Amino acid sequence: MNELDCWNCGSSIADEPLPLSTYAECRHCRAQLHCCRQCQHYNPRLRVDCDEPRAESHSEREKANFCDWFKLRREFVEPGEKAPSVDHKTELNTLFGTNGGVETSSDSRTQLGDLFTAPSDDP
Repeated sequence: MNELDCWNCGSSIADEPLPLSTYAECRHCRAQLHCCRQCQHYNPRLRVDCDEPRAESHSEREKANFCDWFKLRREFVEPGEKAPSVDHKTELNTLFGTNGGVETSSDSRTQLGDLFTAPSDDP
C-alpha cells in the first residue's frame, strides 16, 4: 500500500481513519483532505479539473466537499512535477523493428519508388 500524503504540505496522513471524514484535516498544515486536490479523479489539465464525468463541479478545489465520487489519491505528484518520462520513439522502434528509427531521405525515396514501380517481367 502506498503512503498517504497531504496534497498541500506532503506530510503523511496515514494515521487518518479511512474512509476519510468529509471534514478531515491535515494535522500539520490544517488543509482539508476530502477535497478535489486529494482525489484520484483530480486532473488540472481538464477544464473541469475532474476525470469523473458524473461528478459535480466544485469551484474551490482545496475545500472540503460532499462529492459522491471522491476516491482518496494514494500516489501524489506535486503540481508542476512531471511523471517519469517514457521514450516513446524507442518503444515504437522496438515494436516495428526499425533500425533506431534513422532513415536517410534517399532510403525513404527508394522505398517509396519501390511501392509505385511496376514489377518487372524478367524471370
